[in-house]
Amino acid sequence: MSGETELTSAYTSKVAGDLERNVEERERIRGEIDRLTAELEALDHDHAVLLNLQKALQSAVPTPDGEVPRQRSGKDGQSSGTGRPTLVELIRAYLAASGSPCSAREVTTALSAQHSDRHVQTTVVRTSLESLVARGEAQRAKQGSSVFYTSTSPREESER
Repeated sequence: MSGETELTSAYTSKVAGDLERNVEERERIRGEIDRLTAELEALDHDHAVLLNLQKALQSAVPTPDGEVPRQRSGKDGQSSGTGRPTLVELIRAYLAASGSPCSAREVTTALSAQHSDRHVQTTVVRTSLESLVARGEAQRAKQGSSVFYTSTSPREESER
């Protein structure tokens, strides 16, 4: 029986050592996976930034005389001719569909979510909203320090 005890003891010791090495290897691999995951996320972010940069650079290709063409919208904020609606058209449509007062930040957030291919900035949206107010296509209401915009109804536009 002492042979069996020695053999059991040897196997127990061997299994304990193997188990310890297994735990260490699993921890090492988990650490490596975490590091690689973080590296992949950084690369994905860089890739998205580079794609946006490439798209911006391609849309700003200089003309033969060296000038960079500007994107122009048609008369009265109509489509730019590229098949994409202008930001003003998107803002006007959002206000009309909203039916409730919206801040410039709310409009920016909504348009950014709806049009993820576009870089929509709050300052540009605010300027566009003020332009719509100046043309009578939107109304501004101040509540405390906040400014909210609403679309003018078709009835109000026909009275102008």
